[in-house]
Amino acid sequence: MVWRVTISYAALEKAGHAAVKVKDRVVFIAVVNGRLYAMDAVCSHSRCILGELDKEKLTVKCPCHHAVFDLRTGEMLEPPYVAPDVPKEKMKLQTFNVRVNRGFVEVDV
Repeated sequence: MVWRVTISYAALEKAGHAAVKVKDRVVFIAVVNGRLYAMDAVCSHSRCILGELDKEKLTVKCPCHHAVFDLRTGEMLEPPYVAPDVPKEKMKLQTFNVRVNRGFVEVDV
């Protein structure tokens, strides 16, 4: 994998999270209490871009059908309301190593 520059740390810190294009994918990047997280930003259920970050639970919700993913592991914690029987273990999103380098957030993709 290769470290890719995504967004300035200052912009991410101000926004709290961002979905950014990295090479051929979209990555959800968040900073919570000074710690960085990165995972696929495209919901494994319906291909919507994730967007609702819960900083206390460290989860991200899909705005389309409300599937909830663990920001640390990418695991689906709650299935989409339109498909409650979807096998959650098969819907995990990929997580990535993430770091700050010279004021910019880099993701290892």
